[in-house]
Amino acid sequence: MKLRLPLPLALVSVLFALPAAAQTSLPTLSRPITDQIVNRGAVQIDLTTHFGVPGVVGQVVQFNFGPQSRVNVEVQSAAAPLNAANFLSYVSRNAYDGTILHRIDNLGTTVPALVQGGGFSATVNLTSIERSAPVALEARLPLVRGTLAAARPAGDPNGATSEWFFNTIDNSANLPGGYSVIGRVMGTGMTVIDALAQSTTIAGPNADLAKLPVRGFTPTPAQPSPSLANLLTLSTARVIPVYPQAVGDPTAVLSFRISPPFLPNLSNQVVSGIIATSLTGSTLTITPLAVGSVFLEVSALDSNGNSSLITRFQVTVPPESVLAPVFTAHPVSQTVAIGGSAVFHAPATGGAADIFPLSYQWVKNGVPLNAPSSPFLVLRNVAASDAGTYACRVSNSLGTSVSLPATLAALPTPANARGRLVNLAVRTDADEFFEPLIVGFAIGDALTNGTKPLLVRGVGPSLAALAVPNVMADPVLKMFRDSLQVAQNDNWLGDPLIAARSAQVGAFALTGNDSLDAAVALTSPNGSYTIQITNKEEGRGNVLAEVYDATPAAEITDSTPRLINVSARAKVGDGRSALIAGFVVAGNTPATVLVRAVGPALAAFGVDDAAGDPKLEMFRGTTFLAENNDWNGDRQVAALAASIGAFPLPLTGSKDAVLLLTLPPGTYTAQASDTDRRGGSALLEVYEIR
Repeated sequence: MKLRLPLPLALVSVLFALPAAAQTSLPTLSRPITDQIVNRGAVQIDLTTHFGVPGVVGQVVQFNFGPQSRVNVEVQSAAAPLNAANFLSYVSRNAYDGTILHRIDNLGTTVPALVQGGGFSATVNLTSIERSAPVALEARLPLVRGTLAAARPAGDPNGATSEWFFNTIDNSANLPGGYSVIGRVMGTGMTVIDALAQSTTIAGPNADLAKLPVRGFTPTPAQPSPSLANLLTLSTARVIPVYPQAVGDPTAVLSFRISPPFLPNLSNQVVSGIIATSLTGSTLTITPLAVGSVFLEVSALDSNGNSSLITRFQVTVPPESVLAPVFTAHPVSQTVAIGGSAVFHAPATGGAADIFPLSYQWVKNGVPLNAPSSPFLVLRNVAASDAGTYACRVSNSLGTSVSLPATLAALPTPANARGRLVNLAVRTDADEFFEPLIVGFAIGDALTNGTKPLLVRGVGPSLAALAVPNVMADPVLKMFRDSLQVAQNDNWLGDPLIAARSAQVGAFALTGNDSLDAAVALTSPNGSYTIQITNKEEGRGNVLAEVYDATPAAEITDSTPRLINVSARAKVGDGRSALIAGFVVAGNTPATVLVRAVGPALAAFGVDDAAGDPKLEMFRGTTFLAENNDWNGDRQVAALAASIGAFPLPLTGSKDAVLLLTLPPGTYTAQASDTDRRGGSALLEVYEIR
C-alpha cells in the first residue's frame, strides 16, 4: 500500500516565526565543577550533574543523513501516545535504515514547507517499505516549524503508518484536517533539515514520488532517471540516550570535551605528568600522577556541534598524596613475522620511586610470565606459540593496576616480506676538518653470509633544492671497513651505476651530473663500516649521509646480509642543528629497533665535549611517536643492548636517552638535541632487534 499526503488545500505564502516550544535549547552548563583535591587515588565526576539539555523528557531518535548531518528529535509520546509508539516500533526494527526522503513540498507557499520520508527504500525500484496497521489521529499539537508529524493519505485522518514529515514552516493553516505531531527537533537540527529542503525536486515514477528530491542531477535523454547516489538517503534512525552511556555511544545527544591539563598563563601551557584524565560514558576520572597543580576545562557538545559554556577548575595533588601505580601508556597490539621480534611497553608512575618502588609482572593469557620486572616485554625469535593476549600488572606498596590487554599475532612470512631496515640516513652540519660527520653502520649477523650491494651518498648541494638552508658546498666522502679505506668520492659526476642504483632504491635525484655531491656504488661483505664526510671548502654546512640496501626484494633469503645498525656522531646544541637520523622499514611486517641518543656516557671513551643531556624524539613523517630524555637504567633494555653489541650505559643517574619500539613498515626519523643548550658531541644510534 502506497500512501501520500494530500495536495495543498490552502495557498498561503506566509512564513511564521519559530515558536519557542518547537525546538529544544542548546547544551547548558547547569552547575560549574568546583576545584578538586586529589590525594587518595582517582576521583570520578558525574558530568550529568553539571550539563544537560533543559526540558527534554521524552525519548530521542537520531536521524542520520550523513556524518555531519544528524538530526535529533524528542518524541512527544504524551501528546500522541499511539502515533509515537507506532513511530518508535519502526525505529526499533531499523525499518527506516536505507530509506529516502521522497517528498519536498512548498504547499503553495514560496518556500519549502515540509520534508517527507519514511516510506520508500533506497533501491533501484524505490519499493515501499513494509508497513504496520494504520494508527488513529491524535492531533493535539500545532504543525509549527521544527515539529515532526505522522504523514497520512488524503481523506483518511486515521490512516498514518510509517511515513513522517518535518515542518520547515508553520503549516497549521497549510494542512487542515489534523495531523499527529510526534516529535520536535532538538538544538540546531533544523539547519540540517533546511539544507535538505533546498534540494531540487523532479517528477518520480508514480504519484507518491511526484516531488522527489534529488541532488547533483539534471535529467537528460541519456540519463532520464536519477541514480541512487542522487537521492537523499536516511542512513539510520535510532533511539539514542541524552548522555553517553558507560559502554560508550558516539551518537548520544551530548558528548563531552576535556582539555589537556594546563597552566592558565598567556599560552595556556599544557602540563603532563601531574594528572591523567579519562572519560567513560559521562564519568570523568582524574588520576593523580605526581604532586602539583593544574587546570582543566570541560564543556558539553551536541550532535550538531553546539557547545555549552566551559567550566574551568583547578586540580591539586598535594604533597601528602599517596599514589598507587597508574599506567601512563598501555601495550599496543601487534602482528609480527615468525622469527621476528616484538616489544610491548607499559610505563607507569606512582608514589615517590625511592619510597614506593614499582614492580612489573607481565602475563600472557592470564598466566604470569617468567620475565624481568620491567615496563618492557621483549619477545625475540617469535614463534607461533607466542601468539596470545598480553597485559602488565604494576604494583607498589599502595596498590596494583592492570594495563589494557594487547594481542600478538605471529604469521609465517617469507624473508623478503619481513620487516627490515633498507635505508639509513643522517643529517647534521659538519666542518672541513675539525667537525666532520662520522657515520657508522653494520651489515649482516652470524646467520647471514655473502655480500650486499650498497649505495652510499654524501649529499650537500642538492639539499638546497629541498629547502635545506646553509648546505655543505662540496662534500668529500670516505668509507672504511674497520681501519681500511674501501671507497672515496669527491664529485659523483653522473656515474651510470650510481644513477641506476639511485633510481632502483627510490633515492631522491641529485641536481645534476655536475653537482658537487659525493656518492659511491659498491658491493660489500658482512662487517662494520664507517663513513666520514668533510667539506672540501672552508666552513660548516648541512650534509646528509645515506646508506641504501640495493638488494632486489625478490633475491632476499634468510641468509641475505641486512643493514642491522647505523650510528652517527656530531655536535648538537650551542646554535647547531639537531642530529637527525632517518631510516626506512620495508616489508609487510613490523621491525623492532633500539634507538639511543648518547651524550654523558661518551666521556668514558675520552670525549671531553660530550653533550650534557641529550633528548631523543621519534617521528613517522611529521607525526610524533615517542620521546625520551633520561632512560632511567631499565635492566631489560640494558641486557638487550648488550646482546646486540651496544656499549653499556650507566644504570643509575644516566642523562642519556633510549627508545625501544616495534614499528610497522614506513619511514621514520630520530632526532637528538641537547636540552641544556650548552652544546657538545652526541652519538645517535639505531639498532635492528631480531
